[in-house]
Amino acid sequence: MILKELYSYQIQFHQPLTTKQVMKMHKLISANNHQMYLHQGQLIADAGHLPKLMSFFLFMDMDQPIILIIDGENVEVSYNELEKCWEEHIANTSCRKKYTESMMNANTSIIV
Repeated sequence: MILKELYSYQIQFHQPLTTKQVMKMHKLISANNHQMYLHQGQLIADAGHLPKLMSFFLFMDMDQPIILIIDGENVEVSYNELEKCWEEHIANTSCRKKYTESMMNANTSIIV
């Protein structure tokens, strides 16, 4: 049985992603049945919706880190794939929180 996981990462970019890299992110999400969200200041995007994902990267502030939240199975493997694709654009990245299915339940609030 594969456990569901929820991870959040803080990512600081030093240069914008290309359209091709954003498309690859969207394709990875669809292929792996993940839920992925991006947050920065007042910007929030569901990465499963390509127009919202593209808008997020057009309006994001390069001087501020983003928070990437991934929910699904084998989250770390998927994040490593994204990180490889983005490695030339990332200045710094860190995992903020990790939750497994056994740590989450209907009565628990979690911090991402």
